[in-house]
Amino acid sequence: MKEIGKRIKERRLKKGLTQDDLAEQAKVNLRTIQRIENNEATPRRKTLDLIFEVLDIEVIEQNKSVINKYLIWSSFLTLLIIISTFLGWIRHFKMFVDGEKTYRAFTGWTGYTFLNDYHFHNWILSITSISLGLIVIGNSLELIKNKSKYIIVQLVCLVLYLIGFWGWSHRQAIELRPGLFIIVIATILLVIAYKKNGKKTGASRVS
Repeated sequence: MKEIGKRIKERRLKKGLTQDDLAEQAKVNLRTIQRIENNEATPRRKTLDLIFEVLDIEVIEQNKSVINKYLIWSSFLTLLIIISTFLGWIRHFKMFVDGEKTYRAFTGWTGYTFLNDYHFHNWILSITSISLGLIVIGNSLELIKNKSKYIIVQLVCLVLYLIGFWGWSHRQAIELRPGLFIIVIATILLVIAYKKNGKKTGASRVS
């Protein structure tokens, strides 16, 4: 997008137009022109078409060649979450058999942790985490605009689960397995990515 702002400014100066002239002829707000040229905003396609028409810039489908890093990152994290639900989350001591310890292992679809003596089933966290990933992917494709409330619910589920795990681990010999660690980290990174993209979109949205 920096290239677009630079290109517009160079073309405007070459045609001997001021920012006021361009804004008037393109029927675009002056502040919008200033923000685009200073790379402070990501213009809408309609706005670009109006500006390009005045400056005689050939319209090219730039967006098709641009790799959406946010989409790639959110898709990768969502895939990581899905994989992690099939890995071990928790392993705790069960009993001695022939003098050796035996363990019971839970994945993201089996087992539970305890929260105030109530079962908090692992599948609940798995489903909400996968749903979060799909929401973030949808947001990156501009299919879903704002699902902040759901994301807050997901974070609450994650926190409650970890509180239950922490409390349970103090009562029994429980081991944290890779699957749970991965889903926690991936979920946090997804939320961060969603918030960063939201701020960037909000700051750059111009008419």
